[in-house]
Amino acid sequence: MLNIKASRAIRLIVLLGAVLTLSLLVSGCSSWLSLKTESKPLVIKPEDFSVFLFESSEEIYRANVKSSQMWASLDEQTVWDSEYSVHYSWLYETYSKWDDHRRSQLAEIMTDYHYQQMAERLIQKEKQTASPDEIIEFMKRDRFFGKNRNTLVDFYSWYGENYALPHYQRIVPYLKQKADITAGRVEKDFDIIGFMEKETGIKLKKKPEALELMLNMRLIGAAGFNRDKDSLYTMRWSSSPEIIWATVFNEFGTPFFRTFTGSWSFKFMARKMKKDEQLYNKFEEDVPYTWEGWIEKNLNAGLARYLNIRKGIARDVGEGVYNFDKEYAQALVKGFDPQKTSLEDFTVEFLKQRFEI
Repeated sequence: MLNIKASRAIRLIVLLGAVLTLSLLVSGCSSWLSLKTESKPLVIKPEDFSVFLFESSEEIYRANVKSSQMWASLDEQTVWDSEYSVHYSWLYETYSKWDDHRRSQLAEIMTDYHYQQMAERLIQKEKQTASPDEIIEFMKRDRFFGKNRNTLVDFYSWYGENYALPHYQRIVPYLKQKADITAGRVEKDFDIIGFMEKETGIKLKKKPEALELMLNMRLIGAAGFNRDKDSLYTMRWSSSPEIIWATVFNEFGTPFFRTFTGSWSFKFMARKMKKDEQLYNKFEEDVPYTWEGWIEKNLNAGLARYLNIRKGIARDVGEGVYNFDKEYAQALVKGFDPQKTSLEDFTVEFLKQRFEI
């Protein structure tokens, strides 16, 4: 009789456990869905330590070994920028304290790995906000870090604790201040996609994925990462709020142009633009796009500068980056009204006049 009661008690405990587990699972799913629903299309913030750990070690290597002459030229920036001076001096002071063993380890790692790919591996594996200890544990078992794993773990355990983390904690307040100043150029609940739809006259059927801009202390070189369908970019310390917002509008602008740049008529017109030697020579030189993509890149950069003005972030379109982005931005400022003409018609007319098609 006692065994029967014990058996029933055990079954009851198991049943209650199953109910509790199901409840926790449902609660967890609910929280996950809530987080996904509340995620913002745009985030501007200091870069995560998971990115800084690898990025800073590469910058130390460049400043002291690989690109020392180029990094030495940045010394002029420290004269009038005391905040950057803190980081710049650290690149050299840190390396000067290392012995030959640690310097050799860094050189070996920089030969085998690219800092951007190391950081992206953590980001893609949901370790973007991991603690230093969690990063090291991940490196110990993840197959991506299989080559020279012992050296990697030994170096980054030592470097992270003694150099990277203390310096990261020192510069984060500077980065956060800059992020706050940049974000403060628009209202707190700024609906960036709604604003762009209004200013272009184009209602998107599918909203763009999220964009995350991570501010860092570098002055040379930027990095891009992917997290599922989201895009992440590091923004250099020298980037002004105007440049950062132009980058934002540029990244979100592609879907708007894709509503018409893929059409046969636009591609036919774009091919005629190849007669412009300056435009075509730049494309042949170092442009990693298709021809239509190169045209689109110019247009997108011009639209971004125009939107900066429309939002009151910048007073003028500034200097161009590509062949005709500045001219396109100026044309938009001068004569574009989405209430009177479509962005497609305005763009086609601009290109026909600019390139005498």
